[in-house]
Amino acid sequence: MAVTETTTVSWGSRLGSSIKGVLFGLVLFGVGFPVLFWNEGNSVKTAKALDEGEGACIPVESNAKIDAEMEGQLVHMTGMADTKDVLTDDAFGISTTAIALSRETEMYQWEEESHTTEKKNMGGSVTKTTTYTYKQVWSSRAIDSSNFKEAGHDNPGFIEFPSEDKRAANVSFGAFQLNEKQIGRIGSAQAYQLPTGFVCKVARVQYQGQYILVPNKATRENALNNRDVASQPRVGDMRVSFKVIQPHKISIVAKQRGNSFVGYLAKTKKKVDLLQDGVVDLPEMFEAARDANALLTWLLRLGGFLLMYVGLSMVFRPLSVLADVLPILGDIVGMGTGLVAGVIALVCALVTIAIAWIFYRPVLAIALLVAAGALVFFIIKKKAGAKK
Repeated sequence: MAVTETTTVSWGSRLGSSIKGVLFGLVLFGVGFPVLFWNEGNSVKTAKALDEGEGACIPVESNAKIDAEMEGQLVHMTGMADTKDVLTDDAFGISTTAIALSRETEMYQWEEESHTTEKKNMGGSVTKTTTYTYKQVWSSRAIDSSNFKEAGHDNPGFIEFPSEDKRAANVSFGAFQLNEKQIGRIGSAQAYQLPTGFVCKVARVQYQGQYILVPNKATRENALNNRDVASQPRVGDMRVSFKVIQPHKISIVAKQRGNSFVGYLAKTKKKVDLLQDGVVDLPEMFEAARDANALLTWLLRLGGFLLMYVGLSMVFRPLSVLADVLPILGDIVGMGTGLVAGVIALVCALVTIAIAWIFYRPVLAIALLVAAGALVFFIIKKKAGAKK
């Protein structure tokens, strides 16, 4: 089952669209600067906060009782995160004492996939050929089929029993109570095993391993339909699984306040509030936090550079479209403008990062400025050599 559409876009229409994209490209390019600048400041402030926190943090051997002398101090503790709260999934009739109970639902649906090829024509027009294919998949999101190119692939449009997550409101940590944010960061979820003799509140369900298979509504309402969902799934069928977070040991770094904890506010105005599953010593927790900060920093650096590159590519796009009157010439111009956009974006990113570092770490800033200057010098020298 496939549908193919072929359209031709004129050279004038392509040129008009590319010119309209110039303004948006300039916006993207401009946004890259504050993103990169903010990211460097945030990275340094977070790193300094972690250094300050590690130096101020006091290891507490036991959380069995509240030590009044630790009030207001940044402490490191390890112990059992426990709860007596009973979490219930009302739709399926599951109840368990746990820190978290999650329902994960997938529905059997039609999915449309498209594949487009483009052919440049003499004169600058482009012929686009798009092929749409359809297949049935298990998906955790409701796929909207109203805009599918081919009729006969209809989805319900909603999931009758959507995924949901429930968390205990009261989780103890020895003599302490964890706050809502800390409870939300507790992980180590495991598959929930249905108890022996479990009776589901949803009618006519079937079971396959960890899944509760729920036939679509039409099947459930037809008493004579005994279709096996596992081997004969149909659109609208659902497979539901549950995960649970049982009480277990965790490690935290936070400021002690009364019988609970709050974030430790460092001099850089960044908070230190760490939580990891399992028994993790103080140096390991801060090392993991530094690794997470470094990863976020590099991801945002890449994101800022891409904003600049994509923005400049859109600004230069009319040049390649103009040259597309002769397709091979348009390809050459497109490669050239792409290279120029990449170089300019890289130089601008390095300079922005360097300027940011001037405010926070001048030595590294100078190194980055030297690197950016060397890149510009190399490009100029290369061009000068090519002219000789």
